[in-house]
Amino acid sequence: MKKIIALFICLFGIQIMNAQTTLSINFLKSNKWMIIEDGIEDGKKDTTVISFDSKKMYTSTHYHFFHPVRKEVVDKTIKIDYVYYLSDAIFGNYDATKVGKATSGKYITFHNVTSSYEGPNGYSTFEVTRSSNSEIVLTLCSFASGVFDQIGRKLTLKKKQ
Repeated sequence: MKKIIALFICLFGIQIMNAQTTLSINFLKSNKWMIIEDGIEDGKKDTTVISFDSKKMYTSTHYHFFHPVRKEVVDKTIKIDYVYYLSDAIFGNYDATKVGKATSGKYITFHNVTSSYEGPNGYSTFEVTRSSNSEIVLTLCSFASGVFDQIGRKLTLKKKQ
C-alpha cells in the first residue's frame, strides 16, 4: 500500500513539474513591463517599456548610442504596436480572429501592426516559461516562415518600478 501511495505522489509531482505556466490578460494589463533580452547587459541605456490592453501590446524603445558613421549621439524613442492573443496551443499561422478572445493561455502570439515591413501574416509565438508577480519569461517557439529568428530565444519581462 505504501508503494502505491508513493507512486501516486510521484506521478502527481511529475504532473505539477510538467504543467505549463499560464498568463492572464488582466495580469498583463495590471503593470508596465521592461523587456530584458538574453545577451543584453544590464545598465545599458537602450530600454524598452511595454504595456498591454485587451488586444494590443504597446512598446516604446529608447535608443541612446554614438552613431559611428554620422559621428553623433542618437537619442531617439521608437514606438511600435502589436496585437496579441493568448492560447493553450501553438497554431501554424497567425489568426487575427483570436485577438482579444481568450483571457488566459500558455502561449502568447504577437503580430506587429505598426511596421509596413512585416507581412499581414507575420507573427511570433512565445511559450510562457515562467511567471511571478514581478517577472515573466517567454521562450520563442514559433514564427512566420521566411522570417529569420531563433527558436528557444528567451524574452524576459520585468515589472517596471
